[in-house]
Amino acid sequence: MNKSKFKELKTPEELHYLATHHNWDDGTNVLQWIAESPVCSEATALELFWMAQPQDFQQYKLGQTLKDVSQNGVFTLLKTLLKNYSNGFYQKTDIQFDPTLLYEGEFMIPDWIFQKTNGEETYIYYEEDDVDLWFDREWEKNIRGAESAIELFNIAYFIEEPEYAAQILLHRLCDKGIEVLVFWRLYTECSVYTHTNTMLQGIINNIVNNKYPEVLSYNPKTDRKVDYKKEKIAWEIPEIFRKTV
Repeated sequence: MNKSKFKELKTPEELHYLATHHNWDDGTNVLQWIAESPVCSEATALELFWMAQPQDFQQYKLGQTLKDVSQNGVFTLLKTLLKNYSNGFYQKTDIQFDPTLLYEGEFMIPDWIFQKTNGEETYIYYEEDDVDLWFDREWEKNIRGAESAIELFNIAYFIEEPEYAAQILLHRLCDKGIEVLVFWRLYTECSVYTHTNTMLQGIINNIVNNKYPEVLSYNPKTDRKVDYKKEKIAWEIPEIFRKTV
């Protein structure tokens, strides 16, 4: 859509329909026009804000320009929405939007889950080349058949799928060390799956509630597969963006 065609849209309902059905892979130009339009409704602006996944940009200062062009387009959109929404720029209409589903999976990684767990020292005896040849049935069979915590730990070390992670967490031999290992595999290897954040939060809750015993020692800081750098938050999401309109 070019700018002249966009200007033919005159109602909040038309802009809301466009925003809801826009393919984000096509860029953010159209979405930026919507965010800058006085015809835009509060509901549409709120939807755009959460669809842009603001939590992924909180480590950047609001005055910053990102090197990646597509990322900077999303960040510019967020900054426009932050300013205009807080200033009452958008129209109050009958269009409704509840942002809860888009931010309820948001979670903070506690410092303690990056620390070494207590227990017996662990080691890896499986070979990555061999594990790469496992099919689904072999994964499930090996998880079910694990006869020791260290065997289950070795299997968990190579997981790249959420369903295998779920099976390991349900295993009778799963302990705190294995659970923390699974947390970091989900975080680093399975981030593209929509339900990963829910699983990560579940693990945090389980550890807080002491669901698993401490049997094996696992240190995320020495695990070569863990890529985690704690980022400082440069700006907070205003509470007004969490309220239904």
